[in-house]
Amino acid sequence: MLSGFIPLNKPPGITSQQAVARIRRLPGVKKAGHTGTLDPAAQGLLLVAINRATRLSEYFLRSDKGYRAEIFFGVATDTGDREGNEVARQDDFFLSTDAVAAVLKRFQGTITQVPPAASAVKIAGKRAYQLFRQGKKPNLPPRQVHIKSIVPVHLSALTPAAPLLTVDIVCSSGTYIRSLAADIGNALGVPAHLAALTRTRIADITLGQAATFADLEEDIAPWLLEMETAVASLPQLRLSGDQATRFVHGGQLRAPGFQGEVAVFWGTKLLGIALAQGEIIKPIKVLTQEKCQ
Repeated sequence: MLSGFIPLNKPPGITSQQAVARIRRLPGVKKAGHTGTLDPAAQGLLLVAINRATRLSEYFLRSDKGYRAEIFFGVATDTGDREGNEVARQDDFFLSTDAVAAVLKRFQGTITQVPPAASAVKIAGKRAYQLFRQGKKPNLPPRQVHIKSIVPVHLSALTPAAPLLTVDIVCSSGTYIRSLAADIGNALGVPAHLAALTRTRIADITLGQAATFADLEEDIAPWLLEMETAVASLPQLRLSGDQATRFVHGGQLRAPGFQGEVAVFWGTKLLGIALAQGEIIKPIKVLTQEKCQ
């Protein structure tokens, strides 16, 4: 059975779950799940785990992400993007390149942001967007996120006649670019919202590697990334045949020199993930039950 990660170029206009549902209908796919949602209006890289790889989704979920964002100045919306209702407008403004550059610099590093009201954050078991659609205003706690870089693609003065700022962003998992766009506008004293968003990167996987639905309907195999890509950042432990057999049956092993999560291999085959404590490793995810001989 094929298992791995499909880098999909999600088109705008569909939810991440709808994209996953289409992949789930492809030949050879029994299980599928994405490794980090994209808003319906957003496009770009959606990494979809299929079959056994769904057990490794969390390692991409917590990876850094890259985006290209278009921020529109002069109008703020209740959702933080162009899909929402206008809540503030400013028809007369001039933002110099120096002012914009200085504010962008302030948003690099660890920052605090409040997720958008229309977001997937859970509050008492309900998604914030569900409460928002009911006309309620969810009280979302602020969170810390990390902006590794925020670089303007082309920097020029912003005015009502030229209200768009395009930036390339690399950030930690859990960062809301809609909130970032609104916060940048607030820092510059002009209402703003996210006009367009493209995800360009997840960990070391780029949009240039992504397939379209048409590509996948023709053949999944050329686009499938191996399961090992999810654990590339973890230390690796390679076992002998007897050790590997014990591991896949849930046995603990002595392996000094490791701490925390470890990717466990038999030859080139990924057997699973172990947790190392002291000199002992204990299986926490076993991806195969095959004998290793």
